[in-house]
Amino acid sequence: MMSLGFISQKLSIKNRAAFGKLIGGFLRILSKSRSDITLKNIKNAFPEKEESEIISIRNESYQNLGITLAELLAFPSLRKEDFLNYVKFENIDLVKEKIAEGKGLIFISGHFGNWELTAYTAGLALDVPITIIVKPQRNHISDTYLNSLRTSGGNKIVPMGRAARTIIETIKKNEAVAMLVDQSAHSQKDVFVEFFGKPAVTYEAPAMIALRFKTPIVTGFAHRQPDMTYKVVIKEIKFDDLDDSKESIVELTRRHVKELEDNIIQNPGLWAWQHKRWKYSSPDNKAQ
Repeated sequence: MMSLGFISQKLSIKNRAAFGKLIGGFLRILSKSRSDITLKNIKNAFPEKEESEIISIRNESYQNLGITLAELLAFPSLRKEDFLNYVKFENIDLVKEKIAEGKGLIFISGHFGNWELTAYTAGLALDVPITIIVKPQRNHISDTYLNSLRTSGGNKIVPMGRAARTIIETIKKNEAVAMLVDQSAHSQKDVFVEFFGKPAVTYEAPAMIALRFKTPIVTGFAHRQPDMTYKVVIKEIKFDDLDDSKESIVELTRRHVKELEDNIIQNPGLWAWQHKRWKYSSPDNKAQ
């Protein structure tokens, strides 16, 4: 991985993206079973699309994974101004306004565009460290190296399994927590909401914590531009009409999942379709 980083750090933005596409193509070839899962997921989400378009989205999704990795590995060669030129935030003042309310902030995104670059650059743009909840890699060496890159700009990392207490402590200090909430959650503990018309179990923690502590939720998804930079539109998910109840947790979860779905529809090739998002069925096979 470090050798890939050495190459990536020497390249321009556009050449780095081209290098990432090559990495993505290799990842697709590496596991046929994972590629098949990717195709199945896209077909489930877009049953109306032709086979050729499904395959194109799959290929773009793998290319995006490769680009994301290539850009993450290039972090050591970039300066603060390079990051701020790489990612342009629209409505960033909304985040500052919400932090000023003194109730912390929950930043929700997904494995879309370059989520790594988004979180890193958001911390730089706000001058406020962001605590990022991550799922540890199986390879300990890779996990340690990637986390060193993620935290090199001041952000903090917390493993998903030990995140609950840290999230609460962070928002009580009026700081920001970033979560990727687009992977399959615990079928017995979390909530099922519709995702592309099918029930998908989804982490309830963001909605539960937001409702309990009145912590604002904002979303941001990195849409890659023709020049290989990114535009991220910051949007607040309103919930002032909800109370601290199980029904409200489901409804608020539904709202932020719908925002993710809307962004995927805009650019389906930018989402990581490789995960088994519909791994579990709800007891009655319906979203709650």
